[in-house]
Amino acid sequence: MTTTTRTGDLAFNDYTDRQRRELEPDRLLERAMAVRPSGNYRYAGGGWEPLSYPGFAVVSMVEENPGNESLVTVLKAIASGLVKQCPWEESIYLLPADSYHQTVANTLSEKRFLDHILRPGLEGEYPGIVEKAFSKVGRAPKSEGRQRSDGEPAGARAAAGGAAEPLAMKMIGLSIFGTALGVLGVFDNEADYQRILHFRSGFYSDPALAALDVRMTRPFIGHITLAYIETDLTGQQRQQLAEAVHMLNRQLKEVEPLFSISSTGLRRYEHLSAFLRKDHFPRYHF
Repeated sequence: MTTTTRTGDLAFNDYTDRQRRELEPDRLLERAMAVRPSGNYRYAGGGWEPLSYPGFAVVSMVEENPGNESLVTVLKAIASGLVKQCPWEESIYLLPADSYHQTVANTLSEKRFLDHILRPGLEGEYPGIVEKAFSKVGRAPKSEGRQRSDGEPAGARAAAGGAAEPLAMKMIGLSIFGTALGVLGVFDNEADYQRILHFRSGFYSDPALAALDVRMTRPFIGHITLAYIETDLTGQQRQQLAEAVHMLNRQLKEVEPLFSISSTGLRRYEHLSAFLRKDHFPRYHF
């Protein structure tokens, strides 16, 4: 008999502690020693080409959400500094700036996307299924909304026809993942974090999506991926990578830019460098 392990989101304090712990020098070195090629990109003929990794996801694009112009500039500078400190042309693939995003909810990718969406011929219907799930989620309860200066929760204002204030995620440092590098985010306002968890809870509990095997496979981790590792690094390179990331984080600490998130929405991708939106794809406003 197979057992399915349930995944849940982290409590606010646990989430914040987890994000900050990942930026400590010893953890960066530990992560660098374990990093491996992602297999998502191939360097050939002096340039990079993406490899197939199709799917759908609910994401918040950095450039699509208003107020993130300075954040894009900072992220591009970090990416540039990374390859300057680690000039391994065939080893580190930098994502284009127009792909920078926060995944709010994974849905289906690669084999699961092929098995549950593409091969059964459901790709045309899938955006409508997601749209219905969005509509059922609704706004976060008033107690979870951001408290405005006049004492009225933003969620109440949104329900009355106004727009809620954007979520504010503070980007605190570059981290090393299993196959990639990304900038981690935390929330000074716990209510912002709870609004994301409210959305995820409602989204993943939708019966129609569950019937397609859409489920929470990992907790929410605030991050923007900047690069993928695509070769097996030497021991010296791994040490150099950890040192470079730590140095960049000291610089980033002086800025700690905010990622302003007003909305999220369904995106389709054939590979991890381009997340495409069609006019009928649903969006959810926080």
